Amino acid sequence: MEGFFFYWLFWMFWIMATFFMEKNQLRLKISIGILLALTLSTFSFTFWEIEISYNSLFLLITFFVWIARQSFKRGSYMLITSFILMLSYTVFQLFELFDPVWLIFDRTIMLSLLMTYLSILLHNKVEVRVLSLVSGAILGDILYSFILRKFTFPHSVGDYAFLDVVSISIALLLIASGFKKLSIYFESHFKQFEREKQKQS
Repeated sequence: MEGFFFYWLFWMFWIMATFFMEKNQLRLKISIGILLALTLSTFSFTFWEIEISYNSLFLLITFFVWIARQSFKRGSYMLITSFILMLSYTVFQLFELFDPVWLIFDRTIMLSLLMTYLSILLHNKVEVRVLSLVSGAILGDILYSFILRKFTFPHSVGDYAFLDVVSISIALLLIASGFKKLSIYFESHFKQFEREKQKQS
């Protein structure tokens, strides 16, 4: 059922942000942002005969506000990586539409893995990875809608299928970041243990 992963994972994200993050302005912004995303997911508007969810508009505005606060170099790189992710998202969708034979398993999982892998390759910080992935996916969905419009195929920007991909991708990014922190933690403790062992000998 489309939308299941989105609602389930985004509520999980809200619980994590509200109860497990350090109490600061960032936690408040993330919690409010998640609640707004959940609320706006059921509303949409029409622009150039294309249905666009308010959720997508909200997430895209959030991305551009963040870009405006960055340095020119960092903001430019972010736009370039979002463009790469946009093209990747659109090309995947077109391949799925015109040549679905190569989809070896569930398209939602395949697309989520692709977007996650690319964002990890392009960025180091998890928050930047999330922003780049979400913005690239939204722009890709918009581009895909304009392409389908020429063939008179209906497609809604930011529908539940899209939100499932985004939510799974964010979850995968958080899991990857968690494993990285865990490996660093164990590595530092192992090195400390080795140093103490050498001192004793």
